[in-house]
Amino acid sequence: MIPLWWLWRALRSMMLFVDRLVPGSRPPTVHAEVSDTGALRKAPPESASATSVEPRAIEPPSAGEVLDALMARSMYANPAQSRETLHRALIERLVPDEARILAALSDGSVYPVIHVAEPGGAAWAAQNASTVGRAAGVSLPHHTPGYLTRLQSLGVVTMGPEVESMRDEYELLLTDAAVNAALKTARRGLRPPRIVRASVRMSDLGRDLWEAVT
Repeated sequence: MIPLWWLWRALRSMMLFVDRLVPGSRPPTVHAEVSDTGALRKAPPESASATSVEPRAIEPPSAGEVLDALMARSMYANPAQSRETLHRALIERLVPDEARILAALSDGSVYPVIHVAEPGGAAWAAQNASTVGRAAGVSLPHHTPGYLTRLQSLGVVTMGPEVESMRDEYELLLTDAAVNAALKTARRGLRPPRIVRASVRMSDLGRDLWEAVT
């Protein structure tokens, strides 16, 4: 008859061998020992550090892998899916105040824009100052120039020429504190700053986006 202690030792050796081949595959260890007489007695539990398997850090995909995934998606996406992906990417880039500006432009409205430059030079003291921020009720109206710059870079608004019928709006915009500060900064002695009047409206892409999500 094979001794009980020998069977237990063989089973334990096999479990350790399997655990080395496949880390973490071993079932919970039965904490027991065999005495010299062959009787089983309870052994102290193994420490958590001895049985735990350290999790491996998940490596983020490389730039090449991201590009490959995008190329694969483009092969199987239909026009409707591609359009939805584009719209989602644009919406996720917006901050709340920029969404309000788009809403103000969504009915086809046009708002005045003023750029201030040094006399005879290309250095701008201010760009994209506009009344559209206050008209839209943004929380930070003094950031309207930055909002318009971002919206223009996304392609959802477009800048146009001066609108003659908005002469009063341009005069009102020239009284804005930020515009006044830019006028003083751009002045060179007796030479007045250069004022460029323009306008802003929603672009075709912006209109397509707005109609799709509202």
